[in-house]
Amino acid sequence: MKSLALCLLLFQAASSEPPWSELTLSIEKEPGYSSDQVAVCRVRVVNQGSRTWPGRSLHFEARAIDGGVVVERARGRFGLHLPPHGTLETLISFSAPYARFEVAPAAASPDSGGSRKKSGGKRSKRSSRPRRR
Repeated sequence: MKSLALCLLLFQAASSEPPWSELTLSIEKEPGYSSDQVAVCRVRVVNQGSRTWPGRSLHFEARAIDGGVVVERARGRFGLHLPPHGTLETLISFSAPYARFEVAPAAASPDSGGSRKKSGGKRSKRSSRPRRR
C-alpha cells in the first residue's frame, strides 16, 4: 500500500502541466510605457491553489484585438516561483498601439525547455564528413 501511495505521489510530482483551473491570467495595457507606436502590457497570474509553480512552466499567449479580430499574438512565460495565493507579473509588447487585449494559457513550445540551442559560434575542426580538397 505504501508503494502505491509513493507511485501516485511521484506521478503527481512529475506532472509539469499547471492546473489552469487554479490559476487566473489577466492582461492590461501599461500606460506608463505604451506610446503611439507600441503597446506594452502587464500580464499577471494569480494562484488560488495550494501548490507552488515554477514561473517558467506558466506559458501564455497574449492577443491584440482590433475590430473584433486578433491582429497580433505574442507568447511569453513568467519567471521565479508562484507560491500558493501569490501573484507573478511580466511585461509583453505589441508592435502597434492597440487598445484591446486578451490572454490565455498556452502549451510550452518545444524550444522553451531547459536546454537552449546554440546559435552561431565556431564550428568544430573535426567533422564526421570528409573534407573536399
